[in-house]
Amino acid sequence: MPKHRQEVARSVAERLFAAEEALDVAAARIAELNAVLPLARLDARVAAMVGQDAITNSASAVMLVAQTRAHIVATHASLKQAGDSIGLREMAYGDLLKPTDASLGSPHLRVAA
Repeated sequence: MPKHRQEVARSVAERLFAAEEALDVAAARIAELNAVLPLARLDARVAAMVGQDAITNSASAVMLVAQTRAHIVATHASLKQAGDSIGLREMAYGDLLKPTDASLGSPHLRVAA
């Protein structure tokens, strides 16, 4: 049974990592779009009101991706805890550098007031 659980955990981990990567790529691509929209307006020499809805919606989209990413990160932590509870503590999947303590995830970041 432990070997089967390890196989199941590896399958779940592969999908989790794929989801995390997809969200990071989506965030980056939307950020690129956010950067080019106002520059395109300037280059096209059109009034600021032209495309404002597109800029607002694209900015909202990147925030939604950031919120979704936070939920996936929380899912990752929950899955780690679940794995620990069924004896998969020694298992490590993937090749990414991970903090040894969840509180170390962003030690230099703080909420702006």
